[in-house]
Amino acid sequence: MSTRIIAVFSVGIFISVTSSYGQAGRRDPLNRHPCPGGTGTGILDTISVESLEHLVQISDLIVVGTVAKVLPSTLIDPNHPSLPETTSLISVDEVLLGQLPYGTKTISISELGGRVEPCGLVIPDNPLFKEGEEYVLFLAADKRNVPPNTSGSPRYSTVGAWSGKAKIADGKIQFPPGASQGLHKYDNTAASTFIGTAKSRIAGLPKRTR
Repeated sequence: MSTRIIAVFSVGIFISVTSSYGQAGRRDPLNRHPCPGGTGTGILDTISVESLEHLVQISDLIVVGTVAKVLPSTLIDPNHPSLPETTSLISVDEVLLGQLPYGTKTISISELGGRVEPCGLVIPDNPLFKEGEEYVLFLAADKRNVPPNTSGSPRYSTVGAWSGKAKIADGKIQFPPGASQGLHKYDNTAASTFIGTAKSRIAGLPKRTR
């Protein structure tokens, strides 16, 4: 069974999600189970960010942070049990661009994917956060009212889904599989060098947008 869902996220981007459940050639036309096979694979259709310069220009907030906690997955819409999202709490270590609300040290980020029984959804191009991981994150405010933000922290979304997630692993940068070649060229760059490059791009922005 395949479903195609259109979701609107805070940066004004339409993201279409195609989810497939079960195995090809074994579909039962009478099967009305919401997720035969249990876990589906999703494909996101989102903006392509071709360069670090572009990524910086369209971000509201850029931070260096650590995944402090991954919350249980929830449904974006109770009528679509095959479309879960997972919210993670990010402890902010450094703000490179923008401002956090006063007194805020932790933000939340909700991503498509996860599991709410009996359905699961995996987005191969955009693996979910895991506790303890470190990132340079390029963000936009997530202003959705549905589903409500119950995390206790201001909610953001990563720009262009995977484009806004530069993982720091062993002190080096690694963008997710779906990122453009213009961003993947920074893979295996020392995190300190990448952050310095990002800061130089930020310094080149018009004053009012910094």
